[in-house]
Amino acid sequence: MRRSSLLVLLLAGCATTPVPSAAPGWKLLSASPDVTEIQFQTTDNLNRATVTDAGARGPFVDLKRASGSITGSVRVDWPVELKLKEGKEMVGRFAGDAFDLTVMPDGEEFRVTGFVRGDPTTFWLSPKRMRGQVGSCRFDLVWLAGRYTGSRTCGPLSEESLSVLVPAALASWSDPEAAALLAMMAPRQ
Repeated sequence: MRRSSLLVLLLAGCATTPVPSAAPGWKLLSASPDVTEIQFQTTDNLNRATVTDAGARGPFVDLKRASGSITGSVRVDWPVELKLKEGKEMVGRFAGDAFDLTVMPDGEEFRVTGFVRGDPTTFWLSPKRMRGQVGSCRFDLVWLAGRYTGSRTCGPLSEESLSVLVPAALASWSDPEAAALLAMMAPRQ
Protein backbone atom coordinates (compact mmCIF):
# COMPACT_ATOMS: atom_id res chain seq x y z
CA MET A 1 0.00 0.00 0.00
CA ARG A 2 2.84 2.38 0.84
CA ARG A 3 4.51 1.87 -2.58
CA SER A 4 1.30 2.51 -4.51
CA SER A 5 0.65 5.72 -2.52
CA LEU A 6 4.19 6.89 -3.21
CA LEU A 7 3.82 6.06 -6.92
CA VAL A 8 0.51 7.96 -7.15
CA LEU A 9 2.06 10.96 -5.40
CA LEU A 10 5.08 10.88 -7.71
CA LEU A 11 2.94 10.63 -10.87
CA ALA A 12 0.64 13.41 -9.69
CA GLY A 13 3.68 15.64 -9.16
CA CYS A 14 4.93 14.93 -12.69
CA ALA A 15 1.55 15.72 -14.23
CA THR A 16 1.52 19.25 -12.83
CA THR A 17 5.18 20.13 -13.26
CA PRO A 18 5.37 23.19 -15.56
CA VAL A 19 7.31 22.86 -18.79
CA PRO A 20 10.26 25.28 -18.73
CA SER A 21 10.77 27.79 -21.50
CA ALA A 22 13.06 26.82 -24.37
CA ALA A 23 14.52 30.35 -24.09
CA PRO A 24 14.96 30.76 -20.31
CA GLY A 25 16.78 34.11 -20.48
CA TRP A 26 14.04 35.76 -22.55
CA LYS A 27 12.07 38.21 -20.42
CA LEU A 28 9.28 38.93 -22.96
CA LEU A 29 7.77 35.43 -23.39
CA SER A 30 8.23 31.73 -22.73
CA ALA A 31 9.21 29.62 -25.73
CA SER A 32 7.71 26.23 -26.57
CA PRO A 33 10.25 23.39 -26.59
CA ASP A 34 11.07 21.61 -29.85
CA VAL A 35 9.07 23.85 -32.20
CA THR A 36 10.16 26.11 -35.06
CA GLU A 37 6.73 27.59 -35.81
CA ILE A 38 4.67 30.24 -34.14
CA GLN A 39 1.14 28.82 -34.03
CA PHE A 40 -2.24 30.30 -33.15
CA GLN A 41 -4.67 27.37 -32.97
CA THR A 42 -8.40 27.34 -32.29
CA THR A 43 -10.92 24.54 -32.68
CA ASP A 44 -11.39 25.32 -36.38
CA ASN A 45 -8.33 27.34 -37.42
CA LEU A 46 -4.53 27.08 -37.44
CA ASN A 47 -2.49 30.16 -38.30
CA ARG A 48 1.21 29.26 -38.34
CA ALA A 49 4.60 30.37 -39.62
CA THR A 50 8.16 29.08 -39.32
CA VAL A 51 10.27 31.71 -37.53
CA THR A 52 13.97 32.32 -38.26
CA ASP A 53 16.34 35.25 -37.74
CA ALA A 54 15.47 36.33 -41.31
CA GLY A 55 11.68 36.39 -40.89
CA ALA A 56 8.53 34.27 -40.71
CA ARG A 57 7.02 32.13 -43.44
CA GLY A 58 3.89 30.00 -43.53
CA PRO A 59 0.74 29.32 -45.52
CA PHE A 60 -0.63 32.83 -44.83
CA VAL A 61 2.53 34.64 -43.71
CA ASP A 62 5.53 35.77 -45.75
CA LEU A 63 7.61 38.25 -43.75
CA LYS A 64 11.24 39.27 -44.14
CA ARG A 65 13.18 40.82 -41.27
CA ALA A 66 16.32 42.90 -41.90
CA SER A 67 17.97 46.06 -40.58
CA GLY A 68 15.18 46.91 -38.15
CA SER A 69 12.35 46.38 -40.64
CA ILE A 70 9.69 43.77 -41.30
CA THR A 71 8.24 43.61 -44.82
CA GLY A 72 6.09 41.19 -46.77
CA SER A 73 2.49 40.07 -46.36
CA VAL A 74 0.00 38.35 -44.11
CA ARG A 75 -2.96 36.55 -45.74
CA VAL A 76 -1.43 37.29 -49.18
CA ASP A 77 -3.53 40.48 -49.48
CA TRP A 78 -2.36 42.31 -46.33
CA PRO A 79 0.97 44.06 -47.11
CA VAL A 80 3.39 44.73 -44.24
CA GLU A 81 5.93 47.58 -44.07
CA LEU A 82 7.18 48.16 -40.53
CA LYS A 83 10.29 49.84 -39.12
CA LEU A 84 11.86 49.67 -35.67
CA LYS A 85 11.97 53.14 -34.12
CA GLU A 86 14.16 54.05 -31.11
CA GLY A 87 14.49 50.38 -30.13
CA LYS A 88 11.05 50.15 -28.51
CA GLU A 89 8.48 50.90 -31.22
CA MET A 90 7.35 49.35 -34.54
CA VAL A 91 5.72 51.82 -36.94
CA GLY A 92 4.45 51.65 -40.50
CA ARG A 93 1.60 50.12 -42.47
CA PHE A 94 -0.20 46.80 -42.09
CA ALA A 95 -2.99 45.77 -44.48
CA GLY A 96 -3.10 49.36 -45.77
CA ASP A 97 -3.73 50.85 -42.33
CA ALA A 98 -1.64 52.52 -39.62
CA PHE A 99 0.48 50.29 -37.39
CA ASP A 100 2.24 51.72 -34.34
CA LEU A 101 3.17 49.59 -31.32
CA THR A 102 5.36 50.54 -28.37
CA VAL A 103 6.73 47.96 -25.92
CA MET A 104 7.47 49.12 -22.37
CA PRO A 105 8.21 47.26 -19.10
CA ASP A 106 5.21 47.20 -16.75
CA GLY A 107 6.09 45.46 -13.47
CA GLU A 108 6.78 41.79 -14.25
CA GLU A 109 5.17 42.12 -17.69
CA PHE A 110 5.70 44.13 -20.86
CA ARG A 111 2.87 46.41 -21.98
CA VAL A 112 2.34 46.78 -25.72
CA THR A 113 0.23 49.78 -26.75
CA GLY A 114 -0.66 51.54 -29.97
CA PHE A 115 -2.65 50.86 -33.13
CA VAL A 116 -2.97 47.80 -35.37
CA ARG A 117 -4.82 48.43 -38.65
CA GLY A 118 -5.81 51.75 -37.13
CA ASP A 119 -7.55 50.05 -34.15
CA PRO A 120 -6.51 50.82 -30.56
CA THR A 121 -4.46 47.94 -29.15
CA THR A 122 -3.17 47.17 -25.66
CA PHE A 123 -1.81 43.86 -24.50
CA TRP A 124 0.62 42.49 -21.92
CA LEU A 125 3.27 39.82 -22.44
CA SER A 126 5.30 37.81 -19.94
CA PRO A 127 6.81 34.35 -19.62
CA LYS A 128 3.68 33.41 -17.61
CA ARG A 129 0.84 35.10 -19.49
CA MET A 130 -0.43 36.91 -22.62
CA ARG A 131 -3.53 39.06 -22.24
CA GLY A 132 -5.22 42.10 -23.68
CA GLN A 133 -6.78 43.32 -26.89
CA VAL A 134 -5.57 43.56 -30.50
CA GLY A 135 -8.18 45.49 -32.47
CA SER A 136 -11.55 43.81 -31.81
CA CYS A 137 -9.99 40.61 -30.41
CA ARG A 138 -9.63 40.11 -26.65
CA PHE A 139 -7.51 37.26 -25.30
CA ASP A 140 -6.26 35.84 -22.02
CA LEU A 141 -3.68 33.02 -22.13
CA VAL A 142 -1.46 31.39 -19.51
CA TRP A 143 1.75 29.37 -19.92
CA LEU A 144 1.00 25.67 -19.33
CA ALA A 145 2.53 22.48 -20.72
CA GLY A 146 4.87 24.25 -23.15
CA ARG A 147 2.29 26.58 -24.70
CA TYR A 148 0.07 29.51 -23.90
CA THR A 149 -3.57 28.41 -23.55
CA GLY A 150 -6.82 30.21 -22.84
CA SER A 151 -9.51 31.96 -24.83
CA ARG A 152 -10.11 34.68 -27.40
CA THR A 153 -13.20 36.66 -28.41
CA CYS A 154 -13.20 38.68 -31.65
CA GLY A 155 -15.95 41.25 -32.12
CA PRO A 156 -19.45 39.75 -32.03
CA LEU A 157 -18.14 36.18 -32.40
CA SER A 158 -18.41 33.83 -29.44
CA GLU A 159 -15.49 33.01 -27.19
CA GLU A 160 -13.20 30.28 -28.49
CA SER A 161 -10.29 28.29 -27.06
CA LEU A 162 -6.89 29.46 -28.23
CA SER A 163 -3.48 27.82 -27.96
CA VAL A 164 -0.26 29.64 -28.94
CA LEU A 165 3.13 28.04 -29.52
CA VAL A 166 6.12 30.40 -29.48
CA PRO A 167 9.39 29.13 -31.01
CA ALA A 168 12.71 29.91 -29.31
CA ALA A 169 13.89 31.52 -32.58
CA LEU A 170 11.53 34.43 -31.88
CA ALA A 171 13.77 35.39 -28.94
CA SER A 172 16.38 36.53 -31.50
CA TRP A 173 13.96 39.25 -32.66
CA SER A 174 13.76 42.55 -30.76
CA ASP A 175 10.85 42.78 -28.31
CA PRO A 176 8.94 45.24 -30.57
CA GLU A 177 9.45 42.96 -33.61
CA ALA A 178 8.19 39.91 -31.66
CA ALA A 179 5.18 41.88 -30.34
CA ALA A 180 4.41 43.07 -33.89
CA LEU A 181 4.41 39.48 -35.23
CA LEU A 182 2.07 38.39 -32.42
CA ALA A 183 -0.25 41.36 -33.10
CA MET A 184 -0.41 40.59 -36.82
CA MET A 185 -1.16 36.91 -36.25
CA ALA A 186 -3.46 37.20 -33.19
CA PRO A 187 -6.75 38.36 -34.79
CA ARG A 188 -9.11 35.82 -36.30
CA GLN A 189 -8.01 35.45 -39.92
